This record gives sequence, structure tokens and C-alpha cells, in this order.
Amino acid sequence: MSGPLDQPDHSSAVALQRWYAPSVQANRLVLAHRWGQPFLAYDVTVRADPAGAAVLSALQDPLSELEPSLLRLPEENLHTTAAFLLPGSAEFDRPKDELWHQNGARWLAQLEELAAATPRFTLAFRRLVVTDVAIIAVAEEPNGLSAFRQRLRTVMDVPGNSHRCDLVHATLLRYSAPLRDPAALLELAAALSVRADFDVSELVVAREHTFPFLGYDVLRRLKLPAVSSSLSSCQWLDTGT
Repeated sequence: MSGPLDQPDHSSAVALQRWYAPSVQANRLVLAHRWGQPFLAYDVTVRADPAGAAVLSALQDPLSELEPSLLRLPEENLHTTAAFLLPGSAEFDRPKDELWHQNGARWLAQLEELAAATPRFTLAFRRLVVTDVAIIAVAEEPNGLSAFRQRLRTVMDVPGNSHRCDLVHATLLRYSAPLRDPAALLELAAALSVRADFDVSELVVAREHTFPFLGYDVLRRLKLPAVSSSLSSCQWLDTGT
């Protein structure tokens, strides 16, 4: 167990870091043995826009200098996951590609309807959190992606765990080996100024084939309207609270 609770505290980035800090300080980490390996998943993702990706990539530099063994997600692959349709970590009674062949058209239609009712939004990343699995940038709440996830829970019916309840985040680095100085890493992550914004105008449905999102095929781009066709901006903001 990584802390005093059975599950991580996702109420805020500060609470999440407090929960994971004991595991990180003790070097109880989950190493990314699957990095660059074949990995099959069907996801709904938000790709980082160029400006936001550049800011997050710059944050990776001092962290990698302090801990050279960290595995760095390339700037062009930075993203945040909106939903797992067929998670890579799960196994089902039939192959995932077969499940997608049978259900993908229906799921895409549901996602298209959700996207049409989701106005464009900005994700504001303002804090880094060092977990036992990765170093992540966490977006401020409430936000448009969390609101999308809430609506998705009422519509989507998939065999995987599409209903994410974790804080919206982008993974920056993973672990290939124990840390040289865990305390220094925690201190640096807390001290870095984080001001990265993703201007989100589309969601991407992807077939991921190389972990972690190093290789993938785009199955559908779901464009978000400038103004929702079915919700006023005030109504949409209410769904995120």
C-alpha cells in the first residue's frame, strides 16, 4: 500500500502527491518494463497542442537531468486519456480487435454524439505530481474533459473501464530503474513552475499498439464545436462542478 488509504486521493493534485510521497521516498516504484513493447488498447485521447507540448517538454529537462534513468515521453506523443474503451492492461473473453470489429461502429456513433455536445475547452496544467508509476502534469479542476467523462458514463457501455475518475493529467516520464535521490526529485517537482495549456478542439479515438502511446493508429477525429449545439455555455459549466 502506498499510503494511509486503500485508494489514491484524487480530490486534488496536492492530496494525490501527499498520498504517493511515501512510496516514492521509499523507492517503491512500478518500473516501465513494457516501454516500447507491443501493447494493444483502444482509447479516447486528447493530443497536446504544439504550444502546450513544448511547455511540458521543457519541464521534462530538469527532471531528466536530476534522474537520467527516467524514460521520457517524446514531445509529439504527449497526451491525456479521456477514456479507455478496451484498456491495454485488461484481457477479455475475445481478442480486442474482434471486440472492436463487432462494437466499434456503435461506440464511435455514441462518441460522435457526445463530442457534438461538448464545446471546445482548455486544459490548464499547473502542478506536477510524482506517483509510483510516473511523473505527471495535473490539470486544474473542473475542466471540460472531466465534464465529458461524466457525460460518457451515462452513455457508453463497453467491456473495459471507460469510466475514469482520476484527475485529468498528462504523463511526462516513467521509471526504468530505482531513483538515485527520491527526496530531491519530489522537491524539484514541487518547485517547478507549471503553466501549460492544451487548447482542445478535438478528441482522438486511437488504436494504441506500442506502450506507452509511442505508436498508435488514429481511428476517428471527433471535432468539438466552438459552441455546443445542445448545451449553453452556462449549462456546460454546471456539469463540471
